[in-house]
Amino acid sequence: MDIAEMKVHDWKFQVINDQLLITSEQNPNAHLELSAQAAFSLLDYLYQYRDDLSAAAQDEEKSISSTDAINTTEQAKLSG
Repeated sequence: MDIAEMKVHDWKFQVINDQLLITSEQNPNAHLELSAQAAFSLLDYLYQYRDDLSAAAQDEEKSISSTDAINTTEQAKLSG
């Protein structure tokens, strides 16, 4: 079973020959290969904590947005 790769947040995910491959786009030497069984266990773990991960991701996004807004305001003050 091969599944098309997905690139997101500087990581590449793909399934080749029943193995989940996770590779850093910034450092290809940083990679992980999981068997289908281990990948399924990881999926189960992530699903158990889905709500916590969702909240953390939203908080992270808000933090990034706030930082961008502060930087934009500071740049406007400097150029104005």
